[in-house]
Amino acid sequence: RFVEIEIGLYNNRFEVISPGALNNSMSVEKMVAGQRSPRNTIIMEVLRDYGYVDFRGMGVRTKIIPLTQALSGQAPEFTATDDYLKTVLYRSPSP
Repeated sequence: RFVEIEIGLYNNRFEVISPGALNNSMSVEKMVAGQRSPRNTIIMEVLRDYGYVDFRGMGVRTKIIPLTQALSGQAPEFTATDDYLKTVLYRSPSP
């Protein structure tokens, strides 16, 4: 069964819901700490092509978290279940 990735753009955040469980023994905590195990190589390749990740699987810890915090003042949120991984990137507060 094929389930599509869901992308939501809201006034205060950007959400991506990627279907399927995390690989192997990966957890959100391990992902944030820098453990490597890409779930979706297509997304990884697009992010690499735009310079957001270096294809070593370190983008969450070295790019996504610090850049999101620098731009919005809030850390991204990652939620993993047996069915999906949800990533929420918050927008900068309005001046």
